[in-house]
Amino acid sequence: MRKHRGVGMLSLASWGVEQWLGVAGLVAAPLLTARLEGKPGTWPIGFSTFFLLFAFLHLLFPGTVVALWMTLMLTAIIGIASKLKYRYLGFNLLAGDLYHLAASSWRSVLVDHARMAIPALFAAAAIVAAAVLVDMTVVEEATPLSLRLVLFAAAVLIYIVVYRLSGGAPRFRFDLLTRNRAHLSAFVASWLGAGPSRRPGFVDITPDPLPLLPPVPAKRGNGEARPHIFMILQESTFDPRHHGVPIDRSFEQFFSPANGLSGALHVDVFGGSTLQTEFSVLTGLSSLSFGNDSRFVFHLLAGRVRHSLPSVLSGMGYHVSHVSCDRPNFVNCDRFYKSVGFEEVTYAPTLPPPFDLERWRRERHDEQLYNHALGRIADRLESEKPCFLSIMTLMNHGDHRRRIFPPALQADVRREAVALTGDENYGEYAVRLAESVEAYAAFREKLKTALKGRPAIIVRYGDHQPSFTTASPACRLPTGLCTRPSTRSRWSTARCPAI
Repeated sequence: MRKHRGVGMLSLASWGVEQWLGVAGLVAAPLLTARLEGKPGTWPIGFSTFFLLFAFLHLLFPGTVVALWMTLMLTAIIGIASKLKYRYLGFNLLAGDLYHLAASSWRSVLVDHARMAIPALFAAAAIVAAAVLVDMTVVEEATPLSLRLVLFAAAVLIYIVVYRLSGGAPRFRFDLLTRNRAHLSAFVASWLGAGPSRRPGFVDITPDPLPLLPPVPAKRGNGEARPHIFMILQESTFDPRHHGVPIDRSFEQFFSPANGLSGALHVDVFGGSTLQTEFSVLTGLSSLSFGNDSRFVFHLLAGRVRHSLPSVLSGMGYHVSHVSCDRPNFVNCDRFYKSVGFEEVTYAPTLPPPFDLERWRRERHDEQLYNHALGRIADRLESEKPCFLSIMTLMNHGDHRRRIFPPALQADVRREAVALTGDENYGEYAVRLAESVEAYAAFREKLKTALKGRPAIIVRYGDHQPSFTTASPACRLPTGLCTRPSTRSRWSTARCPAI
């Protein structure tokens, strides 16, 4: 029989070591799989998934023990990535995260969540190094290719049977993928059609349409100018009062303006994936209506949405534009924005001077976006054609363990927030929120001056809650703020110039 000696290196281990590794692998495999699957209800599909991965890797690695340990290490990497994603975003790892989002979002993940991402990358690198070491040191008899092919065919058959008996694709609908379980089986199933697809479809909309509402006469009088419309997304911004945390008067005015309308807003996501909030506002559809495809709507629905807020306003004579805090290639946003009707889109990370790119990389301050937006529409405010301008902020996006301002800035706000809650993350959130409040107040004053009495409407809406508000050992906020947060945010409107 031919010996398999890894990647051209002499054996450093005896047969006794190889046998011990085999026994250890057989013990570790069910324990690791059960840990990642969580409840016993998904253990069968989890074990069959592990066996499928083992049989596939055995085709690449002739040695049984080496193939077993390669499977263990691949499973560990999938588990680490999925559990981290669930902790910060509330979703398990899916195939679409790799072939839709990985290429365009890895930079932001490393920058925004460096304290989480860098240790995870080192852990993955250590696992890969251990796998290479096992392959290079273990000497064992190679399993004949014909036997490995038979094993793989049997694994595929077993997986299909268990997959069907477990409920098939419907079992891996949205509900299961948003629980801390099935990390291994859900990831593999998502590659087989149970997860994101390239042909999204509604999962909660009846095929029979509701009757149209009767037409409503316009409230605008003859000759009355259409108002300019400014729409602002406040990234990762939530009202602390939802969790029983008191706020000062300036924050109250920000969340509940006395001269405008305000209220609670249902948000589809938690911890991240702001694109889903944007999608709902721009299209009038919930991203969750697309089930497992919800996180990839910018990719899958670009060019497929006929009726959207920008396109409707454009048809009414508005000039529609958008100021984004992201890059054009981030989650396919440039193609999606243009497909829903935006005539002009600018991206903060690509703006030339006098835009302070160094400050933006450090602070991502709302003030910079507001000033740029006012500069771009100054001429249009003078024309008869009304404008619709959408602004997407980023300043309060995590990681809130990272301080983006000098310690002296808003020091009193930070001190009071930490004293109130005992949580440094909330202290950082409060500082960024205070900066957002001041930046928005300055924007309103400048806009009021630029409008020169012409009518305008400002619409502001919040986004998902930051990851630190979820239950974790580091979370020490009062009861209600440490539980899994609800998907509630805030929205408000105000009319200009009476703002």
